[in-house]
Amino acid sequence: MTRLSHYRRNVTSRLPAPLDFALFVLRRLRDDRCLEAAGSLTFTTLLALVPFLTIALTVVSAFPMFDDFSSQVRIFLLKNLVPDSAGKVITGPMRQFTENTGKLTAVGMATLGVTALAMMATIDRAFNRIWRIRRQRPWLLKTLTYWGVLTLGPLLLGVGLTLTGWISGKAGVDSSFATLMQGSGFVLALLGFTLLYRVVPNCPVPQSHATIAAFFSTLSLTLMKGLFGLYVKKFATFKLVYGAFASLPIFLLWLYLIWVIVLAGAVLSASLSYWHGEAWRKRADPGQRLYDAVRLLLKLEEARGQDAVPSLGRLRRTLALGQDELHELLELLSQKGWVQSTRTDGWLLACPLEHIKLQALYHLLVARPVVPPRAADGLHVVLSERFDLIDLTLDVNLAELARLQYRKDAEHVAQDEALAPLG
Repeated sequence: MTRLSHYRRNVTSRLPAPLDFALFVLRRLRDDRCLEAAGSLTFTTLLALVPFLTIALTVVSAFPMFDDFSSQVRIFLLKNLVPDSAGKVITGPMRQFTENTGKLTAVGMATLGVTALAMMATIDRAFNRIWRIRRQRPWLLKTLTYWGVLTLGPLLLGVGLTLTGWISGKAGVDSSFATLMQGSGFVLALLGFTLLYRVVPNCPVPQSHATIAAFFSTLSLTLMKGLFGLYVKKFATFKLVYGAFASLPIFLLWLYLIWVIVLAGAVLSASLSYWHGEAWRKRADPGQRLYDAVRLLLKLEEARGQDAVPSLGRLRRTLALGQDELHELLELLSQKGWVQSTRTDGWLLACPLEHIKLQALYHLLVARPVVPPRAADGLHVVLSERFDLIDLTLDVNLAELARLQYRKDAEHVAQDEALAPLG
């Protein structure tokens, strides 16, 4: 097994960087169980989609300036997000729901809100798993964030359609303007995906990473919509098997494919931080994590000497680490009281390097000490003795380790200068 892994690593290291990175993203898509998560989100969406759209249309209709655009919002959503054959499944229920919204009591509206928030919570859990986030938002902040997405999103869509109608009235029916309006769905989807990848993860996501992933998801959604519609039109398999109920499995399949694209974009956004310095090629083993942790603490000590507070992005670029693995490492060190974060997304040392032992880092990231049970046999005793020798070797603080590093670096520089005339 070890030889096979070593062989795979050698083969992938010879691949062109873009191809190797694409394989890395696909492996993360598999390891994060995104296909299973897409299935779970499909079921949740089936229950929450109509309430979600009802809330969106209710928010738009609540403003007098958008009264004439509620039907346009419905048409816009169906046209840009759902194929014609699948749209038949939700067009009727959505129209009935929106027409009866005024008859709902406060309890009914609250139920709709809870259902829509449940879908957002499922998305949040999937995204946090992709970004390797352990610390969750407080429930109040989480609820306010989701409700903001549910209310501000429709308002921005209403403003966009209002401006579109106003510009259309001013511009007439010019062909170039009509072409521009056809692309408005792509632009709004791009903005929506960017907002999703930027806001939902409980960690800072670079704007460029969110935008690139959003462009990938929007383009994939556009292409898949055309291919899916062509498949449904040319191949009547669903209609032959399901008859009058064919629209339901078509809609379920479409929802599943949408969530696969959304989660694939999230994986891409979380993986783009590995592109710098080809961080994805590194071996993800405990020894590498120990090495990265020591480098991280030494860099923070260096920054403290310069009265600087490096941000997460700067540390990521300096150490050539993926953002999620760097964030996970910082969280572990923070739990030990060795580092702390600032309100401005900065990180600094919380204690001198003299108080951090290499032995403690080894126990945290590589292996915990072996503690023999009460009725210990000879093997446990021998292992305990050997681990005691390891602990004795690692009983050095990081300040002393930094001095040893500087001494070694100076020796290497002196050797290079001595060999330079010979070269």
